Amino acid sequence: MNQNKNLLLRFAQSINWQYLAKIAAIAFAYALGAKIAVSIPGVNKLATCVWPPAGIAQAALLLFGRRVWPGIALGVFFYETINLNVSLTLATISAFCACLQALCAFILLQKLNFRPSLERLIDVVNLVFCGAVVATQINSTLGTLRLGVTGLIEWSEYWQVRWNWYLGDTLGVVIFTPLLLIIYQKQATRHPQNTGSQTIVNRISAGICLLLLVTVSWLVYNSKSESNLSGYPLEYLPFPLVIWATIQFGQIGAVLASFIVSCIAIWGGSQGGGPFIAKADNINQAILFLQAFMSVIVVTSLLLAATVAERASAEDSLRQSEIKYRELVENANSIILKIDTEGNITFFNEFAQKFFGYDEKEIIGKHAVGTIIPEIDTKGNDLGAKLRDILQNPEQYTRNENESMRRSGELVWVSWANKPLFDAAGKFAGMLGIGTDITERRRAEMALYKLNEELEFRVEERTNALNDTLSALRVQQEQSERLLLNILPEEIANRLKRGDSTIADTFADVTVLFADIVGFTQLSSRVSPTELVALLNDIFSTFDNLAERHGLEKIKTIGDAYMVVGGLPIPRPDCTEAIAEMALDMQQAIIDFSDTQNQDVSIRIGINTGPVVAGVIGIKKFIYDLWGDTVNTASRMESHGVPGSIHVTSATYERLRGKYVFESRGAIEVKGKGEMTTYLLKCRK
Repeated sequence: MNQNKNLLLRFAQSINWQYLAKIAAIAFAYALGAKIAVSIPGVNKLATCVWPPAGIAQAALLLFGRRVWPGIALGVFFYETINLNVSLTLATISAFCACLQALCAFILLQKLNFRPSLERLIDVVNLVFCGAVVATQINSTLGTLRLGVTGLIEWSEYWQVRWNWYLGDTLGVVIFTPLLLIIYQKQATRHPQNTGSQTIVNRISAGICLLLLVTVSWLVYNSKSESNLSGYPLEYLPFPLVIWATIQFGQIGAVLASFIVSCIAIWGGSQGGGPFIAKADNINQAILFLQAFMSVIVVTSLLLAATVAERASAEDSLRQSEIKYRELVENANSIILKIDTEGNITFFNEFAQKFFGYDEKEIIGKHAVGTIIPEIDTKGNDLGAKLRDILQNPEQYTRNENESMRRSGELVWVSWANKPLFDAAGKFAGMLGIGTDITERRRAEMALYKLNEELEFRVEERTNALNDTLSALRVQQEQSERLLLNILPEEIANRLKRGDSTIADTFADVTVLFADIVGFTQLSSRVSPTELVALLNDIFSTFDNLAERHGLEKIKTIGDAYMVVGGLPIPRPDCTEAIAEMALDMQQAIIDFSDTQNQDVSIRIGINTGPVVAGVIGIKKFIYDLWGDTVNTASRMESHGVPGSIHVTSATYERLRGKYVFESRGAIEVKGKGEMTTYLLKCRK
């Protein structure tokens, strides 16, 4: 038992009672509207002059969506079966036609983005065209066809009945759909009522308008027209009152005024009163006039209401935009001003007043130059001329920066974003300027500029000092290089600079020359030490030049002895010939020296060819020296030689005998070597 109770409770909770209530309300409203409509005399017992259910059906779908179509179907079904006593089949067909008409209008309006508020002119036009003109063709065509098929009307009456049915549905949509849409929207979005005197004025205006509208409409549409007044268009007397209600109260005023006038006109026409009966030839024509009148008055009031609403909305948007613009301009943290074509200030916002120290009354109408812009800036530029150029060529000065001046005389920097202003004729009317204070930035830039100048000066000063130091170091390096090259061969010096710690090389084929000045010891006893050193320097300097000219390497001097070698540190195949040429040149140099100095000096030279070991020795006052039997033998050739001659070994002789003249000395005893066959180099061949 409890389980069945729970199931019943769940079922009851699962039902959407709100949806069912809407269905029931729509069905009741549809049936009630149909009942009222058939009580009004029309052109046919099955087609009244106005059919409110058509408007009720479209309003229901537009307000609650297509899901409420069963309410329309039930309303038609109950009305047809209960009031007209038709069969269930015919009632079902009628329900289908009514739903199809309402759904067609709903779909068309949804495609056109229809808004039920009717505040846009396009929404009124779409409702009249799609809902009242197009969609109503469905039920009037299918419904009249049903009447003809079932025999309720003669086929000869088809078009007349269909026309009256169509006009009835059209008027039902035009009158009742806007009325229901706007009343429902007003109730759903009710705003707080105005209080005080405004509420009283609105109520008095509404009362007067309603009283006049009812009175005039009743007098026009319910009185029996006299023959002398029947020719006048009395039916349009309520129009000014409808327009007044529309302008004064908007859409709600338009639909209520149109509804009141239409109801009174329909009632008066049904009672045989009003101007339409007098102007028509028969009742059909009178009702046709009535339908046309109601269509005109409703559509006109709706269009006027939409126009007024759109204009009010546009004015409200404009007013809100102006308020926002004013608030934005006044509360903006930027300088905003306007100047005319002469440079006079026409607008000065609150921030600008605080920034420059002027009240609006003090600054408006004053020229910008001399108030907020100095005539001459700190660099001597004419700012008055610059402002005139800006006003003459506004398109070239969309942005600019210049010095400005506060009321206290303090100079500040402002960055301006400018926009030219034009009047309605397109003529230049002035300039709108939006300024930003950049004083701190400019001061920082100036400080940075000065700092950069100082840094550049210091960098230049340090660079010059560094260049001087580098030049001095370069000179010192060159001197060191020269000194090093005076001690060592260039190749050996480069190896030492590269970091070679031990330099020792074997050369298989070099020629060594030893020379000794004969008679130098006796000369030293006859001259002073200074003169002796000077004479020896002249001789050895000459020998150095000869060694450089022949591409030979001077090894060392020991006292009055001179040692030179060919074929190292860079091997060369003609090293022996180069030594021979130097030996001959040395002999000639000594002869020339003896003649110029008037001294009896000669030279003894020894030469040998063979392998040697060469390297650098020592860590202080190091020298590049040679070792090996070839060196010792060359030294013995010098010491066993003849003064003024060039003494060579057989190895050297074999190298040179084809190009030079030799004299054989035969076999001589050489210290440490025994007997050796040697030769004297005489001259070139």
